[in-house]
Amino acid sequence: MNIKDTFLSLTSRTYPHGTEKELFHLLGEGLSEDEFGNLFLKIGESDVMFTSHLDTATSALCSVNHVFEGDIIKTDGKSILGADDKAGMTVMLYMIENNIPGLYYFFIGEEVGCVGSGRLAKNWTNSEFSNSIKKVISFDRRGTKSIITHQLYGRCCSDEFASDLANRLNMTNYGFSFKLDDTGIYTDSAKFIDLVPECTNISVGYYNEHTTSERQDIDFLQRLCKGVCEVDWENIVVLRDPALSNFEYFNDDDDDFDEWLVDEDNVIWSDSYYSFFKKDNDVIKMYISKDQIDDESMLISNWLMISGCYPGHTDIIWNGNSLYVKTENIDYVGDRIEIIEFIPELKTVSNRRLKEKL
Repeated sequence: MNIKDTFLSLTSRTYPHGTEKELFHLLGEGLSEDEFGNLFLKIGESDVMFTSHLDTATSALCSVNHVFEGDIIKTDGKSILGADDKAGMTVMLYMIENNIPGLYYFFIGEEVGCVGSGRLAKNWTNSEFSNSIKKVISFDRRGTKSIITHQLYGRCCSDEFASDLANRLNMTNYGFSFKLDDTGIYTDSAKFIDLVPECTNISVGYYNEHTTSERQDIDFLQRLCKGVCEVDWENIVVLRDPALSNFEYFNDDDDDFDEWLVDEDNVIWSDSYYSFFKKDNDVIKMYISKDQIDDESMLISNWLMISGCYPGHTDIIWNGNSLYVKTENIDYVGDRIEIIEFIPELKTVSNRRLKEKL
């Protein structure tokens, strides 16, 4: 399998949710369609489920014109690239070709709320795989270094698991520098946090996903495809208990917990408004005041109106860390770091409008 050619073929056009079947013919033989519309393949006996998703983060069904700048593949700016998550699909297809044991799942509708993985998760206890799978590995993270430890406000895998996986990848001869990353947001593996002990998401080398500036580091993707085939996936340490609460930042059962809190300066806080900020050389989770969220929401709305990125959107959902827009669906736009590229004002927040703990 030629990794670059496979990636280019998969990204030759966009595949909004609902059109995923038009992609099936590019995936080769041997995959089966489950009752929810996802594709899967089981190779050998393994306790690992590898995942990626078939849909593209756009409502536009169109051809993609590739532009090449050294090891970077992008578009002519008239469409998104779709490296999210055709890069992850490419990794899994390469692993399948090399007969790496595992359960391989290609999910539909990740970009519109993890539709396919959510349906499987709801029926997980009735599936033939529920008793054997101990690890869920998504290949769907930007950059080149992340082993995600937290999604959806809480822990998705143990630090010991993530460290073991990072070390195994870094010990291959492909120049990796993977490390633990607790700033994950939401992808298919998050649907299994309460069901499977260790769930994570791994960087696959794309950047600026969900925008027409999306790009893929094809050299990293080629190295990753080869590197993951050298990992002993079966013997990665498993420690996390999925039966324990994943929500580490607040407790709804706490007598002192209230949805809205007002400090002595009458600044309104909510557990829902947060992001990750650098403090004393560490990246920590900080809560953001409602006033700041209101100001930022206005900046974002103005940017969307001027840029025309999401024509016809009716509203935005912004919690300080993740941006969604309402069109016919609810579309994920990106996280704070990505949006800073377009709205530099989001780089700084007044100390008065930040809290480390609620």
